[in-house]
Amino acid sequence: MKQCRNGVLLSIFLSILLAAGCSSEEQKKQSQSEEPSNKTAEETPYEIKKASEQQIEHIQGIGYPGNDTGLYLSSSDGLKLFKDGTWFETTTDNHDYMGFQALIDGYIASGHPNKNANLKNPLGIVKSTSKGESFEELAFYGEIATPFLSAGYNTGMIYMISQQETPNLDAGVYRSKDDGQTWDPVQLKGLEADTLGMIAAHPDDANLMAMSTRSGIFLSMDKGETIKLVSEPVMATALAFSSDSLYYAFAGQDKVLMNRLNLKTMEAPPVEIPYLSYDNPITYIAADYKNSGRISFSTYLKDLYESADGGENWDLLLKNGWIK
Repeated sequence: MKQCRNGVLLSIFLSILLAAGCSSEEQKKQSQSEEPSNKTAEETPYEIKKASEQQIEHIQGIGYPGNDTGLYLSSSDGLKLFKDGTWFETTTDNHDYMGFQALIDGYIASGHPNKNANLKNPLGIVKSTSKGESFEELAFYGEIATPFLSAGYNTGMIYMISQQETPNLDAGVYRSKDDGQTWDPVQLKGLEADTLGMIAAHPDDANLMAMSTRSGIFLSMDKGETIKLVSEPVMATALAFSSDSLYYAFAGQDKVLMNRLNLKTMEAPPVEIPYLSYDNPITYIAADYKNSGRISFSTYLKDLYESADGGENWDLLLKNGWIK
């Protein structure tokens, strides 16, 4: 029997939808056959090599997997990795990952397979503990692709917004505590917003989750069963937990802003970030749970910044998506 979450309008506002990389090209990929490609798998061995000069077409997620030391970026052309001041890329298995979420032992993602891979399309939700060389099929393999995933770094709690029906689930918001084997509807009681947005899961506390909407940031302490507004009514575009805080980005009157919500005091002082114009909102925020204070964010126009000191200073890693 299908499970359905009632009472919440599943309408994702445009800036978030675009930021998640849901281009017409991706929609076309979603309509392709679910059967594996007849092409043989690439014979090139899987390696992580220094990246060639290129412009990334879509940034579809960032994070710090616990089985490596670098910042991973998922794109429509596979994984990119920034480590020790250098950009790297994978030689093969360059899947069109979306919804990338770092875990202590690797990452989960959704999306579409590389055209030469003998895999079903779409990928559903998959997990890799081998830095992208291989992955395990967790759920919905060959059924859906979703850019709206979140996962607890240490807890493994997975949240998903599904915009498509599957044979067992209606469209809606769900959570799984067993690697996608079973899914419970997320009620979101108290959500006073007419849109859904990005979800963040706390790295250590499985009860804590948050959601960004165009009406502000909503926080839940019971796995999304009830949720309440904890920010001003701002158009929030991205968010991420650290161990003791929730970073969130939003559009101001003439520029993009970021705050850091203290989970104990519930105060949210601003974080000084490089100037970003209103038309270049922050799309993803990531925290490194092995290195306190190390955070990064990407933007709609494919800029990527990283800080090693909690936002006191920022380094520009990408400008307009260019790796040089």
